[in-house]
Amino acid sequence: MRFYQILLIFHVIKVTFEALPPSITSCRRNNPNISQCIVNVMEKMQPALATGDLGGGYTVPKLEPLFIKYMDFGESGGVRIQLHDANIYGCSKFKLDKLRVNMKDLKFDALVSLPPFQVISKYQMEFNFFGTRLKSTGDYFAEHAGAKIIMPIRGHRTVKNGVEVVKFDKIALKFDRGKITQLKISNLFGGNKSIEEIINALVLNNQDFALQNVNPQMEIRLSEIFTEIANKVVANASFDDIFPL
Repeated sequence: MRFYQILLIFHVIKVTFEALPPSITSCRRNNPNISQCIVNVMEKMQPALATGDLGGGYTVPKLEPLFIKYMDFGESGGVRIQLHDANIYGCSKFKLDKLRVNMKDLKFDALVSLPPFQVISKYQMEFNFFGTRLKSTGDYFAEHAGAKIIMPIRGHRTVKNGVEVVKFDKIALKFDRGKITQLKISNLFGGNKSIEEIINALVLNNQDFALQNVNPQMEIRLSEIFTEIANKVVANASFDDIFPL
C-alpha cells in the first residue's frame, strides 16, 4: 500500500509542477506592478515562443518563422498578388510597449511593436500589361519596418472538474504592417527585367494601395495563433496557479 501512496504523491507533485510550462512564471494577482510582471514574463518567454517549445511537453505554434499558408492581396491597379507558404522572420523579437491590466474582469490591453521582419514566400501574380492579362509565379521577398499590433485580450473564469480555470476569448487584434523598406518579386513573366522593375516599383511606391488587404489577412492568422498560444499556456492550470494571492 505504501508503494502506491508514494506513486500518488509523486503524481500530485508532477501535476503541480506542470500546471504551467517551465518557461512561464506566475504573477501575483495583488501585485501593484502586475503589468510589469507580465511584461517581464513575456520577455523571458520569447526564446521559447520562437521555437514553439515551452518545455514540460507544452508546444504552441512557433513564431520563428511564423508560417502563413496563403494570403491574397486582392487586385489594385491591375495587379493581383497571392502568396503561398509564406515564412515570416523576426516576429519572435516583439516588444511589449504598453500593457493595461484589469484583473477583476481579466482584461489585458497590449500594444506590441515588431522589429523589421522579412516575408519570404512563393507568389502568384496576374498583371494587366497594356491590355494583356499576364500571369507569373516565382519568389517573393519583402522587409517591413514599423509594424504594430493592438491586442485586446479578454479572459473569463470558468469551473472545470471543480477547479476554477481561465479561458481566453478569440483575440480580435488589429495589425499595422508598417512600411515595406525592401521588395523583390523575382522571375516576373519569364524573368523579364523591365517588367520586374515596373512591378517592384509599382508595388513599393504605392504599397498603401497595392497591399491594402495585407492587414486583414495578417489579423486573421495572428488572431488564430495568439489565441491558441494563450489557451494552451493555461490549459492545465487553475486560476490560482496563474495568478496566486
